[in-house]
Amino acid sequence: RVVAQVLSLELRALDAGDGDIIAMSDTAITIKAPRALGVTCAAPDVARGVLVVRNSLTSGLRAVDPARDSVLVFRDGDPTIATDDRWLRSSLSATGPAACADGAAGSRLTLGGAVGGLSQLDGVGAGSPIRAFEVVRYRLYDDGGGMWWLGTQSFTGGGWSVTSPIAGPLRPRDGVAFAYSDAAGEMVSSPSAVRLVRVVVRGRSSAPIRSVGRPSAAYQDSAVVSVFLRNSAHPTP
Repeated sequence: RVVAQVLSLELRALDAGDGDIIAMSDTAITIKAPRALGVTCAAPDVARGVLVVRNSLTSGLRAVDPARDSVLVFRDGDPTIATDDRWLRSSLSATGPAACADGAAGSRLTLGGAVGGLSQLDGVGAGSPIRAFEVVRYRLYDDGGGMWWLGTQSFTGGGWSVTSPIAGPLRPRDGVAFAYSDAAGEMVSSPSAVRLVRVVVRGRSSAPIRSVGRPSAAYQDSAVVSVFLRNSAHPTP
């Protein structure tokens, strides 16, 4: 149940058509996991790549971490047309306290280098939304002692972190199984075509269980969850 709940929360927020699923297999998935949402409260410092977000309008799983997170900044450009609207992607080099244009408490985000150049920030104004995300991998793995778990890794500093267990033990080799469907309910192999992720979780007791009238053995249970992705057409069940 823990595995199903954690994966449901992470997968539901994704938009596969926008590249939120990076890689996928039947026992692992790599995603851009959302971590925070904020709103700018001052004009950006384009030359230095600095944005200020209002603390009272910032929410998320945790504080933004330059070592782990990247950001998407909404560039409205000309507010009278929609054809120049887009999200700018950038790494982060630093964060810290700052003041909004009206003096309210805010946080400074120093961009590490926006895709396409920092000059694009000239189309970002006060009130623009900012989304922070990190690249994470969820996978079924053997801990080396014969126990299988759902684990997570973060892509930090150009490499993957050590795998941290989330829940288990699970059934060896198929304790977590992912299946991916498109808007028509057909199985797909392209990450951008995914609209529904079906997760089967098979738990296994860590030690043999003795029960009257039944043999002593490791007992198992399972759960199935189907997760529709954000901003996607729902496939046929």
